[in-house]
Amino acid sequence: MALHYLAELAIRVAIIYAGIFGGFLLQRVPKSEKIGKWLLFAGINILSPALLIIIFLDMDTGSLTSLNWWFIALVTTLGMAFSMLIDWLMVRKKDLPSQTKGAEINTTGFMNALFYPFPIIIGILSGDMLAEGLLAASIYLIVQTFYRNTLGVYLGLHYGSTVNKSIWKVVKGMLLFPPTIGMFIGLVLRFSIGQINIGHHLIDYVSYHISNPEIVNKIFVGQVSLGDHIAVTIFQDVSMVIMLALVGLSFKLPKKNEWKEVALFRNSFARFGGGVLVVIIVIFLPIPIGMKVAMIIQSLAPPAVANTAYSKYFNLDEILTSRSIALLTLIALIFLPGEIALLVWWMA
Repeated sequence: MALHYLAELAIRVAIIYAGIFGGFLLQRVPKSEKIGKWLLFAGINILSPALLIIIFLDMDTGSLTSLNWWFIALVTTLGMAFSMLIDWLMVRKKDLPSQTKGAEINTTGFMNALFYPFPIIIGILSGDMLAEGLLAASIYLIVQTFYRNTLGVYLGLHYGSTVNKSIWKVVKGMLLFPPTIGMFIGLVLRFSIGQINIGHHLIDYVSYHISNPEIVNKIFVGQVSLGDHIAVTIFQDVSMVIMLALVGLSFKLPKKNEWKEVALFRNSFARFGGGVLVVIIVIFLPIPIGMKVAMIIQSLAPPAVANTAYSKYFNLDEILTSRSIALLTLIALIFLPGEIALLVWWMA
């Protein structure tokens, strides 16, 4: 049992690291920037919305009606609030430019809620727990997107430039965010056409025909859930690889003389210290274990790569933001095997 657990764990961790390392190697390709843009476009506009639609079409009615959405919204809120508050308490009396303070608070508060956690969730969960985990992670992503376009805009205006951003643009940006659209479509389809089931493959027919001829007809005309279909499984695996590659593509390690410019301890303590506080709360929430695992992974994720573009837009410290993201992502990757080991052991 222990050997099986270690082998399974090693395979899962190896796949995750291989995907990220593959993206890192893509940086050396002459057209890496163009490849990254295409992968980012596919991840946000195609893969993520499609995954959300599949999640809702695969969920049974009981899971949908019994889900307490407020728990996930609470975890998302606390995950950002704890990290931002910790960082704010440490920088508020320091003699730092306003743009630097704003960059730190936003970078530690808004974590990578899509391309880092989703492939890890797909890699370590399966069956019903995978559906639960992806649903919780999706809601987590949507709630953070709401905060990004409201609280994030306020913080950007407060600490950075006076760029005018109307309320309509904030709401429009949130509603037209492709994963948000995918979630709405999934909800509409789920409550209009119901849960989707698909017939078994011919290979199932052949295997059962050899081992148990008397139940051939029953198996051949039987149904399998959407999430268990081979095509859906392949799609999830492809999505996982692309998202991991995006993490690797965006990872740029600072040079030796640049490390000192990042308050590594302060940023790490705020981002991951706040995440640990949320994890303690998640453990005791009355929700399915698949959702708990997903929210733990989300809470301990490194900062979002999009924080760099955000800092540039609001005239925050863009260079500091970029370097902080790289270093905190490196820390998250170093501790990732231990995190996965504990989660897999917890689910066993």
